[in-house]
Amino acid sequence: MALSTEKGVYLNYLYETDNNGVGYHPIHQFYTRNFVSFEDKGQVLAYSEEMEAPDLAVGTGSFIIDDAGTYHCFYTGHNDYYEEYGLDKECLMHATSKDNKTYTKDTENIIHAPEGYSTEDFRDPQVLRTDDGYMMLVGARKENGNESAIICYRSDDLKNWKFEGDLYTNKELYFMECPDLFKLGDHYYLTFSWNNVVYYRMSDSINGPWETPKIDTFDGNGFYAAKTCEYKGKRYLIGFLDRKKRESDRLPYTWAGNLLVYELKELEDGTLGVAMPEEYINYFDKQIFEAESVKDESELGNVPESCRLTFELEMENEGKAEIVFNNAEKNEEYRITIDNGEDKITYDAYPNEQSMSLKVGVKYQVDVVVEKDITVVYVNGEKALSNRIYSAVGADWKVRLQGASIDNLKIYGRKGIL
Repeated sequence: MALSTEKGVYLNYLYETDNNGVGYHPIHQFYTRNFVSFEDKGQVLAYSEEMEAPDLAVGTGSFIIDDAGTYHCFYTGHNDYYEEYGLDKECLMHATSKDNKTYTKDTENIIHAPEGYSTEDFRDPQVLRTDDGYMMLVGARKENGNESAIICYRSDDLKNWKFEGDLYTNKELYFMECPDLFKLGDHYYLTFSWNNVVYYRMSDSINGPWETPKIDTFDGNGFYAAKTCEYKGKRYLIGFLDRKKRESDRLPYTWAGNLLVYELKELEDGTLGVAMPEEYINYFDKQIFEAESVKDESELGNVPESCRLTFELEMENEGKAEIVFNNAEKNEEYRITIDNGEDKITYDAYPNEQSMSLKVGVKYQVDVVVEKDITVVYVNGEKALSNRIYSAVGADWKVRLQGASIDNLKIYGRKGIL
């Protein structure tokens, strides 16, 4: 739920704990000017304390500033006891603020699911400006036809909303959470999430029809609930990397985690790519390792808990490059593999992968950003694979090649921390 201003970006998020009560998920806020340092602004929107309130729990939404300088928050009202109190399980709610610190709820103007759509799956409003007013996207599910939908409302004043029907429908996914829509370059793009994966579609028009690219994802199955914002002429994709159950590398991801930020790029064929934010180059400002070329294997040693590994990779037919983490203390060894035989980036502890078309004879720029147990691999500004790897902390690292070569391998840490 990013709100971008000229001076910085406000990152509004659902505050999750492991001990949620009857009410849960107030909205908290971080502020950043550069996506490398963050200021905690605390809570900006509380959940209701009344059992019969429609927002006993708060769900995802969006923030926007109108022409008069008023801040608007559109969010999901959710009540797990809806049947007992005769409520819709989910609805859309609105709050305003003059200072972006304290929001006042407008409980008199609640948007309920239109006729023919489920009142139990109706959430995640995303409001954006258009040439003739405002547009609101909402994740919904049709009561008949086993079909999920992203529906559309329009408004002139952010108060009165007119339902305009389906913007996009999908029968393959049960639901499409956290929808977002933006223009980048020559195309419009629609993003949404389901089952721990972020997807996208593309079109020549803000109203569709929406084309599914051959590879319609950015990352694997740990990066979730991403939305976008424009800041200083760039478009960023912002979501979270889930936690692992019982902090075990071999177990699947569970909900909620840490912020991840990708820079979005429009590629030559009109599809979208994700790249490491350029701000990270200056953030990791001290070179601590260098190898001009690697043909078979190179030991990297025990890398810092916060660092950036960078290299150029070229592969032959069915070539592969492995980044190996060997933790002798835990007796665990895992690897991330870039493989052009499989056209995938993979991680092997608990299987996680991202498809990518990898060609022979092309030099790919690879960046690996590490922050404690989070490891993100960016390949050529096209795809990424993020993982939470607990055993990578304190492990000995190496790169291992088969039918591939690496040039200009370097590791950068941070001054004053090494």
